[in-house]
Amino acid sequence: NNGVAGWILSGLTYPGLPVADNAMRSPAGRQSVSLETPISSGTKWISFLYKTSPGNSGANINGVYFPNGGTGLYFGFGLNAYDDTQGYLGLGSMNTAGTAVQGAAKLTETGLGSYGAVYLVVLKIDFDTSGNNDTVTVYLNPATNQGTPGVPAAGSYAAFDVGTISGVGTQVAGGGDIIVDEFRISETYSGVVDAVTVPPGVPTGLNATPGANQVSLSWTASTDSPVSYNVKRSTFSGGPYTNIIGTTTAPNVSYTDSILGGTTYYYVVSAVNSVGESADSSSVSALPVLTAPDTPASLSATPGDAQVSLSWPASAFATSYDIKRATDINGPYVSIGTTAALTYDDTGLPNAVTFYYVITAIGAGGPSSDTTPISATPFGPLPLVLTLDPGVGVTWFASNSLTYQVQWASEDLGTNTVWNNVGDSVPGGGATNTVFDPDASPTDIYRVISF
Repeated sequence: NNGVAGWILSGLTYPGLPVADNAMRSPAGRQSVSLETPISSGTKWISFLYKTSPGNSGANINGVYFPNGGTGLYFGFGLNAYDDTQGYLGLGSMNTAGTAVQGAAKLTETGLGSYGAVYLVVLKIDFDTSGNNDTVTVYLNPATNQGTPGVPAAGSYAAFDVGTISGVGTQVAGGGDIIVDEFRISETYSGVVDAVTVPPGVPTGLNATPGANQVSLSWTASTDSPVSYNVKRSTFSGGPYTNIIGTTTAPNVSYTDSILGGTTYYYVVSAVNSVGESADSSSVSALPVLTAPDTPASLSATPGDAQVSLSWPASAFATSYDIKRATDINGPYVSIGTTAALTYDDTGLPNAVTFYYVITAIGAGGPSSDTTPISATPFGPLPLVLTLDPGVGVTWFASNSLTYQVQWASEDLGTNTVWNNVGDSVPGGGATNTVFDPDASPTDIYRVISF
């Protein structure tokens, strides 16, 4: 039903929706098309892609309307003037009869929109057939290929009778033009945005760049709305390929495979969407460089009676760890054992002597560098403290065979607690000993160590 002739041009695009062949461009004027089956009951979802050319005054009524034989629903720009680059989008009402352009009365605004931007507009109409007004909810640029919009409603209006929608129309009342594409009507949200009907296209342009114990992969994005990519690897040309822990979320089209060097690896990539998985891409190969494992990130040491317990985090591609000890922080460090575990107990040590430790990760590519040195001082079994009276004294039973040291700290920080000696060490005499700390604070903590 033409008041003005529009023309066909290339379809609009929106992430997650397939690219359609054509769209309708409308100049100043008005035109509409009738629906085969009018809608007037239940819940209906309507979606369309919408773009208004830049350079318009915000007062121009440029948008989409829904004929109902009288005053019907309108969505678009022009409900409130702004400037030549932006205008207010929202719902309005207008006379939908005939082909002459009309003004629109504002129902509710959804906020400022930009001329020249492509919008995915989704309208949810809850028809009320009991004589009450209908409810219209607007979603702007919601999620595609999903069961729900995934974004808050941009606006809602529940005081308007939509009537029986018999068609869809476009109107340009002023300068510029509008382009609309991909009108869909459904009883569900997914029905108007879940447009993918085939698996995605096969990824192309796969490229593999070798590095030190790693391969960096990149490829060209697939068509037909991929949501993820599966990265697959083999040690044989032609496979079989195993899906490694390398699923990437679209639109990301790269992946770094941490893998032991010195072997040629073969890779393919497939694309996945809500319909299924594509075939595998063409394969590529890479020979990563074999290098030593990384130096363990940290090393901790816990002293005990005649021993020090060491622990550290795992280092990628390490098969074992070399533990080294010295009595000076500058070394020399001497290997005292190797282990495939992440802990090591250095036993049979003299108490009250400070030892320094480093560890080295060992792998197929050789040893890593040493960790930063860490120190620990073994001490004898903790004696039974009989009384602890800050400011007066610390009392314990002192064995003949041991020497004791009373220590204090201002706060308990676990293995990081800073202990300070209270006076000199005390030889055990097979009797109860007491050491006084006249400078003690009521919040100080104490311990007695033996060696």
